[in-house]
Amino acid sequence: TLDDRAAARAFDPANTASPYFQGGYGIAPMRYVQIYGGTAGNEPLFIGRISDVDIQYEQPNQSFAFISCVDDLAQLARTNLTAFNPSSQLTSARISAILDRPEVAYSTATRSIATGVATLGTVAYDANDNVKSAIDAVVTAEDGRFYISRGGTATFQARTANIFGTAVITFADDGVNYPYQGLSVGYGAETLYNRIQVEVEGLSVATAVGTASIAEFGVQTLALNAVPLVDMAAGTALANQLLGRYEDPQFRFDELQLTLNGLTAAQAQQVSTLDIGSIVNVRKTYTTGSPMQVAQDVAVESIAHNITPNTHTVTLRLSQTSLKTQFILNTSTLDDVTVGLA
Repeated sequence: TLDDRAAARAFDPANTASPYFQGGYGIAPMRYVQIYGGTAGNEPLFIGRISDVDIQYEQPNQSFAFISCVDDLAQLARTNLTAFNPSSQLTSARISAILDRPEVAYSTATRSIATGVATLGTVAYDANDNVKSAIDAVVTAEDGRFYISRGGTATFQARTANIFGTAVITFADDGVNYPYQGLSVGYGAETLYNRIQVEVEGLSVATAVGTASIAEFGVQTLALNAVPLVDMAAGTALANQLLGRYEDPQFRFDELQLTLNGLTAAQAQQVSTLDIGSIVNVRKTYTTGSPMQVAQDVAVESIAHNITPNTHTVTLRLSQTSLKTQFILNTSTLDDVTVGLA
């Protein structure tokens, strides 16, 4: 929401004298938008397009502009395929094949497609199948991510993306690390599943069952339908992957709020570089009970910026992640507990 009075109606699409008026239009739907932050104002926070412009006039001479913006996921959701029949390939190759279609024509200059782990089967895409839905099915098969980065790059991450990662920031209330103002916990049945059923498209249902979890918590089923994997073995691998993540309830930090005004310039700059998939370490210190501190490595799933003339507040939505330490031949020590070999 923008108070257009200070901008001399610059955001009003009816104002032909606006500095944004070009080619017969001012601020208009699908025009390109870039929002920058960071201490030098050169760190991209969002790159996308305008989806809606609403102007509200109030007497005697007030003008307020309400501008909604979306990234390229919205564009993909408004694009449909023509019929085609790709052969068996890795999930990453399928993402690229979809983006390469002439009816999609997504720029290769703004892509970052990591090599996938899962293999997909031959799929017959019908005319008018939605592009975003087709990509979502591939992401489900991979158990990965597809998103538009803060810099406007279409990004695909494999299921192994965070396994060997490290936290880039530590948020804590200890007076030493990056301070935060709010922290919430997610600890509910919404992330408890002990029976995973993966329907492999054109074949059957692969199932993974957590017997001990069912005995403790009852049957909690996660069912995935029409997953375009190549065979039942791939379906079973996906089911086991999901079971390992969800069969036990997890006490997890799921949202963190911080105000950049309370950080040093270097800290504020580092926070501005966070993106979906970034790993952060979050710590909560208690004054009583045991343990006195809980620390978790978590992945960033969404970032919201609330910027006013006086404050800049960032809200991070978080998800659980499980990091591993690589054992490197001729480098790692056999009895090093951080590597896990003894």
